[in-house]
Amino acid sequence: MNDYLKSFSPNPDATQIIIMLPDIWSQTPYSADTATRFAEKFGMPVYMLDYFYQLTGKANIFDPNTDQAVAPELMAKMTGEDFIAIFNRALEEIKANQPKLESIIVIGFCFGGRLAYLGGLSSDVKKIVAFYGAGAHTANYYEGKTPLGLLCEIRRNDQSLRLLSFYGSKDGSILEADRQTTSQTLKDAGINYTEKIYDAGHAYFQPGRAEMYNEAAASASWVDLENFIKD
Repeated sequence: MNDYLKSFSPNPDATQIIIMLPDIWSQTPYSADTATRFAEKFGMPVYMLDYFYQLTGKANIFDPNTDQAVAPELMAKMTGEDFIAIFNRALEEIKANQPKLESIIVIGFCFGGRLAYLGGLSSDVKKIVAFYGAGAHTANYYEGKTPLGLLCEIRRNDQSLRLLSFYGSKDGSILEADRQTTSQTLKDAGINYTEKIYDAGHAYFQPGRAEMYNEAAASASWVDLENFIKD
């Protein structure tokens, strides 16, 4: 694999794979741990995409404690067009390694959760999981539209697509009104949508985010995620 696309439990005979979009801190050890757990839990290859590679031209690993200015600056700079460019590049490489591929699951965290909606523009993507994906309604993000708005336009009434969003009720970065807008927008577009809301804050899922990790919410999410993936 290229250094912008890390693979976990590769299997050329797999018919289904996960593309994981980490949070803005990119290829961190805790993101790699999560990708490893996904591969083990769901028995399929996982590809972790470093989407900031499109902007920096190199592999990115940021420390939330010491790189507080760098990663948010890249997030603010990145456009939907930037993401689609590197996502499509990744798809080509993945398909070359997965000749029997039939469907893709995209799982994104935080900013990666926003980008996961754009990943769903590809008809190869059959399931989208957004963990606390803020910015779904960011105006003029790609082709003059919001990430979620464009997804609903391209995949309207597509019964092959299912979407699951995870939220923390105490997450100040995603207001209840945003969650309601997401739900209504997907309902109006005829897209199969489920949301799960837990008594937790932002970034509650990964133990590597120790200051935000919520064990009870994370454990419940694993159950809900497994049901969604295996259904």
